[in-house]
Order: sequence, then structure tokens, then C-alpha cells
Amino acid sequence: MDDFLRYFEDKKFVRWVYNPTPELNDYWQDWFSNHPEDKKEAEFARLALLQLQSQKEKVSSEKLTAIYSGINEGINSSRNKPRPARYIPLFARYAAVALIFLSLGVFLTYQLTQNKYSEAKRPLPGSAGNTDAQLILSDGREIALKSKESIIEYGAKGKIVINQKDTITSTAHTVNSEMNQLIVPFGKNSSIKLPDGTLAHLNSGSSLMYPSAFDKDKREVFLSGEGYFEVVHNPGKPFIVKTNDLNITAIGTIFNVSAYPADNIIETVLVEGKVILADNSSLPFKKDYTLNPNELATFDRQSQKTITKDIDVSQYVAWHEGYLNFQSTDLSRIVLRLERYYNIKVILSNPMLGTRSITGKLVLKEDKDRVLEVLASTARAELIHIEENLYRLK
Repeated sequence: MDDFLRYFEDKKFVRWVYNPTPELNDYWQDWFSNHPEDKKEAEFARLALLQLQSQKEKVSSEKLTAIYSGINEGINSSRNKPRPARYIPLFARYAAVALIFLSLGVFLTYQLTQNKYSEAKRPLPGSAGNTDAQLILSDGREIALKSKESIIEYGAKGKIVINQKDTITSTAHTVNSEMNQLIVPFGKNSSIKLPDGTLAHLNSGSSLMYPSAFDKDKREVFLSGEGYFEVVHNPGKPFIVKTNDLNITAIGTIFNVSAYPADNIIETVLVEGKVILADNSSLPFKKDYTLNPNELATFDRQSQKTITKDIDVSQYVAWHEGYLNFQSTDLSRIVLRLERYYNIKVILSNPMLGTRSITGKLVLKEDKDRVLEVLASTARAELIHIEENLYRLK
């Protein structure tokens, strides 16, 4: 049963069962080639998950957590009890597993719903053919945003104004289940005024999914990448930013979330108000974290641990105003932010160069060559322009 539960608790395995992709297929094919002894347990877990696919029951996250914790306690308790010398018949073993799934069915349905929108098929930021930001409406229309910086505003009666001049009409502005998506490739950035008046600034290489109209009791958006949110105050209708790993809940708050898929760390910085961070994984005994102004929470995707500390928020949020402000920051972290902002590649000739601590300010609206020259000078390094959008620091 332990092997079975191990696959059941593996989020990557669950995603593969419900939303197989070529990458996931290759991953699990290689895994079972190297671990043939696991095939039987994994196949049973897969069949059980598919059996649960049709369940639609909705319960609160608190109840789901309690169910999961209770079942884990029961499993641990059963492990500690003396066992008879004879093996339990196979049918009895699987009957016990079936009971576990009966109890956990709604839990799995809830967990998969959390990542429902993050699995949506979308262009990769900065990939070939997708150099413009895109607004994808729920009716399937795709609007290319040609300028480097774009501003989108939702007005009355479903009107959407782009860069204060172009106006389009949303055909589903009163249906809260209809989802729209703003995709910002590397080298671009966009701001959007959501239907409730909340302002969201999206950094390069980010995407935001949001409904045409928010629910009566909550406001939910789905973020991949980095966003700076200025939330309209509404105590009875919390604003929730969902990522693949965390839910960040606010009522009326200014905060920044950096949750790039390629980064191991998710950073949440609070400027004003209060936010609550909740890990949306399936792990039991999870702890929520409440942030106060000028605090940073870092969530490690591998360890599933969160650390909070006091910081100078300007180092983390100044990007939405067009500059980077950094204090004793590793050069490698600054280079990564510039690569995303300008859609360029910067090679560090010596890995140790990336550990140099840099203090200063970069004006992002300036030409990228000028910005890189300033950075190289500050880092006591030489900048070499190899070809278009490719540089080397040594």
C-alpha cells in the first residue's frame, strides 16, 4: 500500500494521468523502464485516479484537509499495530485502498481543480512567433498587443480599452466562469485593470488568467510569472492570486508575487495591507502564513517550506515603475531579471562572477546596451556584445 500511496501523492503522476503531455509521457516511460518493479502499483493508482475523474462534489478546503489528515493518521496507526503472521488476502488489501479512495475522491477533485487553468494550452513567452503580448478572450478572439508596454482596462458593459484608444467589447462579461488570458512574452510588459477595478502589472514572461466577471463571494485570478497587484478593497469578497503551488489571499492590498515556472522559489512581497499565503499541495499539517507590510515570504518548491523576513520592498517591486533597485544582490539574479525584461541572453564567462554582490539602480526604460554597460561597470566586468540579443560578461 505504501508504494500505491506514493504515486497517489505524487502531483506529477496525477497530472500525467489527467492531463498527459509528450513531456510527461516521456518522463514516466523512462521512470518505469528504470523501475519495472513499480509498474503494478502505479497502474492500479492510475486506474483508481481515472475512476475518480467523474466526481464533482464540492467541499471546503478545510474539510478536505481534515479528511486527508484523518486518513493519514489512520494509515500511520495501522502501521504501528501488530500484524498477524499470515499475509492479508490481496482482495482485502485492495478493498482497504478502495475505502481510502472513496474518502479521498473529493480531495483529489479539489486538488486537480487548483491546477485546472495552469495546464491550459498557451504560447510560451518569448517563443518564436509570439513576440507580441496577447489578450485571449473567452470567446476565442486573440488580440495582439504590439507595443512594448500595454495597458488594458475593463469598463462598463463589457467594454475593454487598450492603450486608452482601441475599444473592443467582451461578449461574455456577465458570465463569471468564462476565462480570459493575458500573455506577456519576454521583452514586453503589460498592465490590466480587472473588472473589479483591481490593477495588475505583469512583468515579462508572465501570464494571467481571470474571469469576465468575478464570483459573488470571491475574486480569483491565476498567475504564472510575476505580477504586482493593487487590489480594490472589498472585505466581503477576498482577492485570491493562485499559482501552481500557493494561494495568496488579500482583501484590499498592494503586493508582488514572483512565481516563474523555471524558478524553484516563489516570492511574495507585501507593500500595504495584509495577505495570507496557503500552500495548495496535498501535504497534511500545512501552515498558513500572514504577511505584514515590508515582509517577504519565500516558498521553496522542493522542500515545501516557507521563510519570512523583513526587507526593503523597493528592491522587489520597482520593476513595475521601470527600474531595478538592488542592495547587495548577486549579479546572477540581476542578470536573470534583465534577460527576462529585454528578452536577451547574457553569458557569464566565470560562474563565480555571478556571486558578486551589486548595489545600485538600473533604469529599465533606457536602451538595453546602455543598461548592460552600467551593470558591467558596477560589477567590474567586461561586456562583450556577441550578436543581436546575445551578450557575455567576463
